[in-house]
Amino acid sequence: MSIQISYRFVIKKEKNKQGLYPIYLRAFLKGKKIETATPVAIPLRDWSLRNQRVKSQNKHHERYNMILDAIDKKSIKLLVDNFLNEEYPLSLVQFKDRLLALNHYSVEQSFTDYILGYLEENKTKFKIETWFGYKSQISKMLKFRKEILFSDINERFINDYRQYMLNTLSNNENTASKSLRVLRTFVNISMRFGYIKTNPFQYTSIKKVDGKRDFLSIEELNKLTDYYSKDNFTQSIERDILGYFLFACYTGLRYSDLKTFSADSIVDNSIHLRMHKTGYLVNIPLSKKAKMFIPVTPFNNNCVFRIYCNKVTNRVLKKIGIELKLNKKLTCHVARHTFATVSISLGIPIEVVSKLLGHTSIRTTQVYAKIVDTVKIKEMQKWDK
Repeated sequence: MSIQISYRFVIKKEKNKQGLYPIYLRAFLKGKKIETATPVAIPLRDWSLRNQRVKSQNKHHERYNMILDAIDKKSIKLLVDNFLNEEYPLSLVQFKDRLLALNHYSVEQSFTDYILGYLEENKTKFKIETWFGYKSQISKMLKFRKEILFSDINERFINDYRQYMLNTLSNNENTASKSLRVLRTFVNISMRFGYIKTNPFQYTSIKKVDGKRDFLSIEELNKLTDYYSKDNFTQSIERDILGYFLFACYTGLRYSDLKTFSADSIVDNSIHLRMHKTGYLVNIPLSKKAKMFIPVTPFNNNCVFRIYCNKVTNRVLKKIGIELKLNKKLTCHVARHTFATVSISLGIPIEVVSKLLGHTSIRTTQVYAKIVDTVKIKEMQKWDK
């Protein structure tokens, strides 16, 4: 057996978010190649193609080159150990996996740079919304601290970041908790590949509180439905948006599901659709009122409704809400909340509502039952006045 894998460092020609060019380790085997991200990213002019190192004109060149030297040594050790001790040579995937599993930097390194590199390499494994959401969370962390090293990620960092979100950014508890769960995901990735040794979340609990869920009452829903039926819209966009919003109120579909709702999704007077968020297959019988909002002619072969972007949709809904003097902030997701609360108010069993919403756990649906109970208590208090 001989050492068959060769490698070299290369600079990518695509800038990252900071306007720098990332350095990768590119390995070769029998005409194929595989690349592994390093935490080094520099201006293009600072890279020496001949030496495969950072030029001395870069103020961080010593630190960056120490990182590249450490990766170089670990790569050689991996290949030599395989040659001496194993029966079969490494494949490119095995080489990369073993290299990533090693804590192969002997100097301080950037946690955020590593995660950004990981996201770029594994982009196809994530839903596009998730991928962009993760990138957004990295940007949020970098507002808190311009440089975040692996050694910075500890219990104190988590607590300080949480306080920053609550006090400086004025995030609510659920928003801050969501960001911490994403941070925990990044930490788990780092631990899996050996960059973080002990779990900083070991003694940290992430709170989840029931947030305020705006929804329409039956009276408000009827008011919006009547407004739609009168068809006194000044712009067609208002009719389009209110149409699919009300359709969601009567079916419980999410905004993301409306975008994939096609004529083929209607089978035997029911919606048969695999939910975008969960992958859960739902079967929602169409009520007469729901059918009112289905256009006679579908927008195209892939979508019944012409769906506008979230920002435009919410802006138009807000305008309509103000015009009808609804004391609610209308957004896309209010429709789903409305379907859940109205269904429970009408006496539909919670188990059925849970199935219609595509919830994987009935506990999720029970939140709406609590909301309905709260509304009942509030309404009955009117007797005391």
